[in-house]
Amino acid sequence: MPFLDKLNDLVWSLPTVALIISVGIYYTINLHFPQVRCLGQMIKAVRKSLSGGGKSRFRVLSTSLAATVGTGSVAGVATAITLGGAGAIFWLWVSAFLGMAVSFAEGVLSIEYRDGKKGGIMYAIRDGMGEKFLGKLYALFTVLASFGMGGMVQSNSAAEAVNSESGISTVSVGLILAGLTAACLFSGRDFTGKASSVIMPILTVIYIFAVAAVIVANFGELPGVFSEIIRSAFGLKSVAGAAVGVSVKEAVSVGFRRGVFSNEAGLGTTAAIHAESDLTSREQGLMNMFEVIVDTFVICTLTALAILSSGALKTGLDGALLVSAACESVFGGFSGSIIALCTAGFATATIIGWSKIGLTAAEYLSDRSVLLYKIALTAAVFLGAVVSLSAAWKISDIFNGLMVFPCVGALVGLRKVIIRQTFQSKL
Repeated sequence: MPFLDKLNDLVWSLPTVALIISVGIYYTINLHFPQVRCLGQMIKAVRKSLSGGGKSRFRVLSTSLAATVGTGSVAGVATAITLGGAGAIFWLWVSAFLGMAVSFAEGVLSIEYRDGKKGGIMYAIRDGMGEKFLGKLYALFTVLASFGMGGMVQSNSAAEAVNSESGISTVSVGLILAGLTAACLFSGRDFTGKASSVIMPILTVIYIFAVAAVIVANFGELPGVFSEIIRSAFGLKSVAGAAVGVSVKEAVSVGFRRGVFSNEAGLGTTAAIHAESDLTSREQGLMNMFEVIVDTFVICTLTALAILSSGALKTGLDGALLVSAACESVFGGFSGSIIALCTAGFATATIIGWSKIGLTAAEYLSDRSVLLYKIALTAAVFLGAVVSLSAAWKISDIFNGLMVFPCVGALVGLRKVIIRQTFQSKL
């Protein structure tokens, strides 16, 4: 689709990437490198979140991870490699390192500017900056992103994986996922936290075990893999002339896009979930950093190393099918079932988590828009299962990019509040 390609390139042009990098560098420096300095305190915050506060803290963490650790950690990484080469993984790491500082700042805002148990970056924009229009614009972009990142891409990856492994039609998978989405949205009860707290821990352990086994089986290939990642990231391969610049540009662009898609730093999406937490703003910032580590530095990295070390790229596959091909050397015929299960499970958990984020944004816009939103998200989940993988990702990237601008506006406009709250709490 040429139109989607042009719009995607416009939204994710160099200024957008530079904006995310600049904010990440600013908070890394002004918060005194919390990614490194505060790891011990982050572990304490995680322990507190898991051991205290009854089930509520664990549900907030599980729901937030469900919204971020989706098919972006599986199919998204595979697509990053096929589009941007191995070098895209290096820039995904850079995105995640800077994103930890950005996520910390977003965590502070989610607690400082919540309205009761409701919150999100739109509340910070409205109440902290006094920008009602910009707050509504962010909420609108969040609703649109929930259709793409939170709905279409998830159901697309799940449908492709299940169809490839079991032969169940993508239409059938789409109907099932749409039905689950409708059940959560129209039931009148909050199933998101309960479902996520059950699904996410089990699936995460299964998936990490599967890809780690592939890496161990191909351990001897790892030095070459890391070398390829670095050489591709900086155009040190034997590529002629202008092609070097093009390949590096693609690696940087794809790496940052997939990094943002994966951990959502710079989008502020999970602030709507974190607003329900009873942690302090400092502690929530630390928890946000933990989520980036789990999502990008653990799950995404393991996925990439499994793909690159196994030689699965030679199959010409993409998405979840490429990850399945990587696992085949270890698990044989069971690899497809394992990855299909994890992909479908991650997709379902992410749809559930994002339904809460999108619904909060729709309520912020207008109570009258809630019913329309519920119908539209259910339809988007079904539609995602039957459209092409390429189209689903492009639509999602566009909506993600639109969210960056108002979110970064809040991070810049409220920087003094974030820094003051950080050091008042003796971070």
